[in-house]
Amino acid sequence: MKKLISSVFAVATLSVMLSPLMQTTNATTFKDVTSSHWAKTAIDEAVSKGYFKGYADGTFKPGAQVTRAEFAVLLDRVSVNEKAEGKGSFADLAGNWSEKEVNEVVAKGFLTPSDYPNGFKPTTPLTRKEMAKWMSSGLATASTDYKQALTDTVDTVVPVAEYFKKTMSKSEYPYVSLMMGTGLMSGYADGTFGGGQTTTRAEAAVILVRLANVQKQSADSFTGLKELRAVGTTGTNMNVLTDLKNGKTSFKDVKSKSTKFQNGSGSLVMNYFIIVDSRDWNNIKGIYQNVFLTKEDKRGDEQNYYRVYENQVIYPTIKNFNFDHYMNSGLGRLVVSSAIRNNLPKKFGYHTLPTENPQSAFEKYINNEVGMDIWVKNSIPVENPFITYSTSDGSIFGITK
Repeated sequence: MKKLISSVFAVATLSVMLSPLMQTTNATTFKDVTSSHWAKTAIDEAVSKGYFKGYADGTFKPGAQVTRAEFAVLLDRVSVNEKAEGKGSFADLAGNWSEKEVNEVVAKGFLTPSDYPNGFKPTTPLTRKEMAKWMSSGLATASTDYKQALTDTVDTVVPVAEYFKKTMSKSEYPYVSLMMGTGLMSGYADGTFGGGQTTTRAEAAVILVRLANVQKQSADSFTGLKELRAVGTTGTNMNVLTDLKNGKTSFKDVKSKSTKFQNGSGSLVMNYFIIVDSRDWNNIKGIYQNVFLTKEDKRGDEQNYYRVYENQVIYPTIKNFNFDHYMNSGLGRLVVSSAIRNNLPKKFGYHTLPTENPQSAFEKYINNEVGMDIWVKNSIPVENPFITYSTSDGSIFGITK
């Protein structure tokens, strides 16, 4: 089973009438949680705060799965949301040990009955996708700032493999973004978010402690979430992560607009302009760093530049279009970029500039309505960042100090 630093909880199933969360011991020393267990600190804190208890036999069962009912009960204990009556309930919960708490979680805005038209099915293991939506919905119910964050991230770039591989539903973008932007949840080592995966009690302890803290803070206090919101609304995180300034216009003014190559060989659009601040290699900043940057990319003059990763779509229009046509397009240094040569395009599932047989790679896109969708790398000088980029309709994006 994959291990995360963020997720939720799980418990062994007893009888349908007895809550599996309400055991008889409050011990913070459990036979199955050693001092070296990765989640021991969080488990101890979660138990000490009364979020859930251990078992009568002195165990915590850190690897047990969490069900929908259990997660709802635990959310009810941690949440400080006010209840709003009349939000509905579930017919299949009548007499269930979790009925009261599940209804309270519905009233607090975490859970929407219409999401489960065939019943709540309380013993079903909870997925990470559900978890993300429940917690995001609860935060958004309590705070207009979190609610706005969900709106702002509808069109963002989500830093997980499912986004780039297009296996994540667009409806999930805001919920996953809110989780990752606040640090409530993160991805797996393979770059995926794992929306269909379930979680354990140990992971639950970590996320319970985090949720208790996050709900006390504003959405604007999380830099990662601010980046995701900015990318969703303007196409770039430049104004969040750097002290660079826009000229009279911003990237939003040129985003997704066509620019013709000056050599007449094609055109392109830029959709996203993402910064990773690696000036201090021991303190790299930016929620997208793991998507684009590896330690092998370190360069000697790192402190002089901001790294930029651009999403471009190239539309070749001439026969035998190749790499040189792109490099000699005359569009300037803000546009003409380089291939990302580490292993991350393969890991996350995005494409970069073709460096082997580029003419063959471009061939199927010649005069095609569907262009070559790629991510490329570039850089901006820290001290002399004065660069402009113009699209064919006269729109301009300028960067100043």
